[in-house]
Amino acid sequence: MPIVRIAGNGGVFQPDELSALQNIFDQICAQYGIVRQSDKAEAVAEVVITYYQSGLRGEELLRTVALRTAAP
Repeated sequence: MPIVRIAGNGGVFQPDELSALQNIFDQICAQYGIVRQSDKAEAVAEVVITYYQSGLRGEELLRTVALRTAAP
């Protein structure tokens, strides 16, 4: 799982935080047809965690990452 592996490299997250990040990651992958074990999924996971660490939460995080993911 990209989220869990990358989150482990990025600091300490509580179980509820990991669950929320995983849900956001899953929603984005489903919405854009991203294969979860792909380079694109890896990039999405990195972006989700980076934005989360910068303070974005919930729907704001989801929208921001989705927009970035959808960009060419």
